[in-house]
Amino acid sequence: NGVGKSTLLKTILGRIPAIRGTAELGTGVDIGYYDQEQASLHDKKTVLAELWDDHPTTPEADIRSILGSFLFTGEDVDKLVHNLSGGDKARLLLTKLALRHDNFLILDEPTNHLDIDSREVLEQALNEFDGTILFVSHDRYFINQVSTSVVEISQEGSTLFLGDYDYFTNKKQEQAEIAELELQEQQAADTTSVRS
Repeated sequence: NGVGKSTLLKTILGRIPAIRGTAELGTGVDIGYYDQEQASLHDKKTVLAELWDDHPTTPEADIRSILGSFLFTGEDVDKLVHNLSGGDKARLLLTKLALRHDNFLILDEPTNHLDIDSREVLEQALNEFDGTILFVSHDRYFINQVSTSVVEISQEGSTLFLGDYDYFTNKKQEQAEIAELELQEQQAADTTSVRS
């Protein structure tokens, strides 16, 4: 926490200026952004209107079907956004992203507020997604289910690990063991030097 993960995402999106360096997107990159504050939702709209207003030419049955795939069924679609739980708002925002057909998704803590069923829906949707996904998460299980590489961000900088979360933790443990062994060897060498 506090090393600038959300700041990095907002910099890539061009919402805040870069502290240093630049972010350049390739031609034809369409970004979909999931904001953990869910600021793009409209409190006074219903769940159905939140989607349908963005896609007015899509038949209502198709909108309802998509909402159903994100666990909004029956009377759920008539609820006001204002009255939704944090998890429901998260699912609604993810549903909106699914309808946009972007090819680069940037997700800031997408599993916050989600129950187990909603997490499974999200994991499935992301694993079926054809584009690129960049996400920030503290949810280790989610990271392991979705990621193909992990970037560890710390005060010292960033390190790329080409694998899932299990690979990342194994490499971190291996690095710690190597550092401990090197320290022991250095201490043994120092002791030998003093005795000579």
